[in-house]
Amino acid sequence: MKLQLVVSIVVLSKSCTVNGVTVEDYKNLQKHLMTNYSNKVRPVRNQDHTVQVTASFHLADINDVEVVQQQLVTTAYLSIVWFDELLVWDRQITYIHRLYFKQKDIWTPDIVLKNGVKKLEELGGEFYYLEVSPEGIVHWLPYQVFESKCDIDITYFPFDTQVCDITFISWSFTKLEVNMTLPESGPSVDFYDFNENSVWGIESTGGRRSQSDNADSTVTFTLRLRRKPLYYVMNLILPVVLLGVISLLVFVIPADAGEKMSFAVTVFLSFAVFLSIISMQLPVNSEKTSLLGVYLVFQMSIAVAIIIISAFQLRLHHRCEERKVGTFYRGIVRIERCLRCVKSFLRSDDSFLKKKYDWGNDSCEPKVDYDDVSWKDVSSAIDFVCFWTMLFFGIIATTVFVVYMNIGI
Repeated sequence: MKLQLVVSIVVLSKSCTVNGVTVEDYKNLQKHLMTNYSNKVRPVRNQDHTVQVTASFHLADINDVEVVQQQLVTTAYLSIVWFDELLVWDRQITYIHRLYFKQKDIWTPDIVLKNGVKKLEELGGEFYYLEVSPEGIVHWLPYQVFESKCDIDITYFPFDTQVCDITFISWSFTKLEVNMTLPESGPSVDFYDFNENSVWGIESTGGRRSQSDNADSTVTFTLRLRRKPLYYVMNLILPVVLLGVISLLVFVIPADAGEKMSFAVTVFLSFAVFLSIISMQLPVNSEKTSLLGVYLVFQMSIAVAIIIISAFQLRLHHRCEERKVGTFYRGIVRIERCLRCVKSFLRSDDSFLKKKYDWGNDSCEPKVDYDDVSWKDVSSAIDFVCFWTMLFFGIIATTVFVVYMNIGI
């Protein structure tokens, strides 16, 4: 029985032989591969051939979209793969399935961020290790913060969508020497422990490479970003709309109260403050204009018109009563009283209608002696007519603004 157990153990040990790899094996293989190897020469035996470099973009975070500076700041790493003909070995003989080399020890493509906002810098660093398989496939994963240029379209701010490109180029080599391409399978832009940005969301991603053989060897990764507008709606748009409504209350305040001008100027200054806030949020751009800025300028124009009308109205209100009221001002009073008559005509109080209207006249014009018009009547008529006129234009402007913003959404 004991003899059978010993035989079984011997047989199993023979059939389950493990080929261990020592440190010396790794050193000898690396030394062999590095013999006559130069990191300054493209890793192809025939230098007329092209090194095919595949690159994909793995996004970890959208740090910021600098709208004023028109920059996109992202944290990501590139997955760069190429075939090195000089780093090939037989795994069946060595039993080594991968090797790691320092970035400076082997050839790497000189890829840089083409549309960066800083000086050209080499990807990666001296502390990076590159993985090499027995077939000579090299994997390089340079991870860093990329600051790239991004043209910002502010037309529909804050309901805008921005399309930002991140372009990488092989700076020294032509496309016939180093050809940068995108992965044949899988997305060109992927996500790595991605953290959602509080202001910007990603709608879609994409990638493209240079098509012409005469063009530079580049790959471009595209991020389509949509701004989350809730903050700006609550802190900019709603206050501006509400200020536009409040500005109309100037025509409700009696002229004798003495607060008309101060109220009108205060509302105008509030619009100016909001215009300054919006200007700080937008880039200096003369080609495209923000619809929100246009709407705010329109509201400021109305506020200026209200100040002018109020100043002129107060002068008329305090004009000497002995001075005759002109035809133009009598016309304003006529319009105001006609509008009030239309409102009164809708009432069902017959006694009121009989008192106010001449039923023998089709024009529903009240029996008013227009020669008996005072300057205070003119002031009151200006308040009434301007209130409804400004309200009408305000509603039209706000409606147009909402419709155009809906196009952006």
